[in-house]
Amino acid sequence: MKSLSTENLYLISKRHICSGVFRRTITLIKWLLGSIIYLISYLVPKDKNLWVFGAWFGDKYSDNSKYFFEYMNRAHPEIKAVWLTNNDKALRLVKNKGFEVLRTYSLKGTWCSMRATVGILSTWVNDINRYTISKTRLIQLWHGSPLKKIGYDDKISIEKELLIKRVVTRLLPFLKKGLEINMIMAASSKVQGILSGAFRVSESNVKITGYPRNDVFFMENTENFPIKQKLLKLKNCFKIGIYLPTHRQKGNIDIASMFLDTIDDVNSRLKKINVILLVKYHYYHLRSLKDRLASYSNIIFLSDDDINQDIYPVLPLVDFLITDYSSVYFDYLLTDKPIIFAPFDMRQYVKDDRELYFDYDEVTPGAKATNWDELIYFIDRAIKYPDEYKPQRDKIRRIFNQYDDGNSSQRVFDEVIKYTHS
Repeated sequence: MKSLSTENLYLISKRHICSGVFRRTITLIKWLLGSIIYLISYLVPKDKNLWVFGAWFGDKYSDNSKYFFEYMNRAHPEIKAVWLTNNDKALRLVKNKGFEVLRTYSLKGTWCSMRATVGILSTWVNDINRYTISKTRLIQLWHGSPLKKIGYDDKISIEKELLIKRVVTRLLPFLKKGLEINMIMAASSKVQGILSGAFRVSESNVKITGYPRNDVFFMENTENFPIKQKLLKLKNCFKIGIYLPTHRQKGNIDIASMFLDTIDDVNSRLKKINVILLVKYHYYHLRSLKDRLASYSNIIFLSDDDINQDIYPVLPLVDFLITDYSSVYFDYLLTDKPIIFAPFDMRQYVKDDRELYFDYDEVTPGAKATNWDELIYFIDRAIKYPDEYKPQRDKIRRIFNQYDDGNSSQRVFDEVIKYTHS
């Protein structure tokens, strides 16, 4: 038995090593081919009226890129706007709206990317096709005003990667280009300085426009998504809140245990105060949690399919927000509805995962809960006294949102046009 176990261990280790070598070989081949494509793209003439858009590494149809893309299709048909994606669901969502969409690495998608003058991003250059951007103007809309340190400011993450990036980007030009963002959009002057430092971009190229996704708070909610009608019916009988915890280390820490261990008691207490709680974990975590999320009377776990990959059309429908470190609350301040904060693991989070830009208590205008027992109490209080923290919300909203008029997409367009015509 002992020799068998040793043999099995040897075989497993051998397969693991071979698998790792194979993956690294494939990555190296992709990088070499990518460098060739990148150089070819430098020779391809650009179409000044062709812009490409993408979000979340090509996996989703959401975020600031989505809202700016739809605005461009409505308001500026003179610009050919093309969405790029690797995801079947995202492809269908865009097609069903009648907009142009291509698979990122298809021949058509690659050719389109090579000819595009502008590339619109919400996360990084692999939102679109990073191998074809040699002369593309990269416009970073990002995905919200940061509470957590990002980019070059995120010392916990970047120290592990910086040396490798310095070496590799010298050899692979498309990777170096990916670090050279031309313009970034911010929601306020407070955020402008942060993004400038985090991305190593001149502050003059960080424009205060507001975020296109926040325009949803100021327009008729015509977005159709699978769970919408159910939520509208529930609003007639219940107060509805949403819990949006931030991700930890791309899913490596089990944040669900903080909630699932007490979920039966939480559900029972929500029932007593006539509240429905929507729970949406970050998409990094959803696959590992899929088999653990049961059905409850007053708790609804949202999947990407329930909301068509986009949480923002849901936010205007809910009566309060709960989060820990997700900067979505900066956006939700535009609704002037209660926000409850649940930094259950604050000490561990800032030590092991992400440092914060601000003193947490100074920029979080709402009650702070240290466990689910306190959180239920604060939910009940937020329903009874929704304006309890209104002065604090107004103060933080003014600091982090310069505009509250629903015209962010228009301002983004104006800035991009000025930049590309300069």
